[in-house]
Formats: sequence, structure tokens, C-alpha cells
Amino acid sequence: MAPTVLYRPLKRLGQNFLADKRVAARVVSNAELTASDTVLEPGPGYGTLTSLLEKQAGRIIAVEKDRRLAAHLRSEFKNSQSIEVIEGDVLEIPLPPFNKVVGTPPYALSSKLILFLTRKKFELASLVFQKEFGERLLAETGTAGYGRLSIAAQRSLSIRPIMNISAASFRPRPKVDSILLRISPKEVNTAVNQELFEELVRGLFNQRKRVVRSSFLHFLCQKIGREKARSILETVTLPEKRVFQLNISDLEEISRKLSETLESQGQTIA
Repeated sequence: MAPTVLYRPLKRLGQNFLADKRVAARVVSNAELTASDTVLEPGPGYGTLTSLLEKQAGRIIAVEKDRRLAAHLRSEFKNSQSIEVIEGDVLEIPLPPFNKVVGTPPYALSSKLILFLTRKKFELASLVFQKEFGERLLAETGTAGYGRLSIAAQRSLSIRPIMNISAASFRPRPKVDSILLRISPKEVNTAVNQELFEELVRGLFNQRKRVVRSSFLHFLCQKIGREKARSILETVTLPEKRVFQLNISDLEEISRKLSETLESQGQTIA
């Protein structure tokens, strides 16, 4: 098992470093790399995956927020022609073009990284997340884990579980197991107003166990007032379900109908 932890992990960055070489090899092989690929590696840490990526991909963009580790990586790969080490927050800095994403990002980055991927053009990602987080991404309609994150992820991304990873594979050892996911983009229904869809999902899932009609009315009342809300409610046919039973198609259809009604009445939702 390697690497030796050279620097004290920063709790605020959620640092746990992959130490199992067999698992590292599986993470990399899952990305199906060729010499024509440019790989984004978020949170490379000590470079365990980076050294494997170097052998299989044409270019690696390793983005590390921890200044100590970024300096370590620059030293470690100073003779490499294919690895670019960038110090910074992968979610905030300008990035060169890439077509694949491979990594074991810090747990603290998970939600924002998934949302980042829903907005980016890429071909394939091989990423390790906390197991519970991965299960939320994969949660089916009507289950306890199904919610806003599941919907945002599944609407834009195809997500497949590859393998569970023991906490013993990391240094320092985290309190939870992890999961390796294979992620690729998929077509999104562009007929749906994205901003309104997100507002609707947020509003409805604040009351996930209520019947849809009740939660929908509450959402509208907060946005445009009770009188206008009741007027719109009568024009939109809603599924006879509870909110957590709504699938993505249901939510897209509600959003589409709401958008049409608001437009016809000259209304907007702030």
C-alpha cells in the first residue's frame, strides 16, 4: 500500500489519499483511455492516479487546491511532457479543454463537482465518491435517497456503479466506504426552461412527502402570491402522486406547462 502521507491532511479539504494500487488501476482503466485523450484530474493528491494516467493518456490536467501538494506534484512530474499541474479550485479557475475526467476527488467537492459536470462537455468520467453520496446519485424515484441531487445528476448524466471500494484503500482511512462510478453526458430536454425547472424542483422537494398539488400550490404562493397561484393551479394538470414519487419526465412536463401558463398570463417567477 502506498503512498506514504507526507503532509498532514487538511480536514477542510476532505483529504483522503487512495493508497491501493489495484484500485487505482481499476479507476484508470474504467476511463478507457487512449493517447488522444486529455484528462482532467480533480484533486490528484500525491499523484497515485496521475502516474498511471501518464502512461495511457495524451495529456493530463492535474488541478490541486492544496499548495503543498501542487508543489509536490510539480517536483514529482517535472520531467513529464504530458502532465500540467495547476494550483487552484477546479470549480473556479479557467480550464484547458478536456474530454475525460478521472479522479478520487475530496468528498467535500462531490456535489459541486457533479453539478460542474452537468454543465461541461466531456465524453466519459471515472470518479470515486463516498458510497452514500454515490447511492444518492443513483437513487430511484420514490426511494428515500431520491431528491434534488438525484434529479439534477440523472437528467444530464448517465451514471453506472462499477465497484465498491473499502475505506481501507485510503490513507488516512476515512470513516466510510467509497464507490467508483462511470459517468457520461446524455441529451437534455431543451424544450424545458432550465432555470424554471431547477426552481420548481427546489420548491417541490422542500416538501417532498406532500402530495404534488399541495406542494405545487405552496411553491407558487411563495413566488407570486396566493391569488395568482390559485389561478395558475387550475390550469395545470398534476400527477396524483407525492413529490418524491415524481420522475424526471413528470417534473419536466409540470415545468413545461407552468412555463406556458406563466407566459400566457404575462407572469414570471423570480
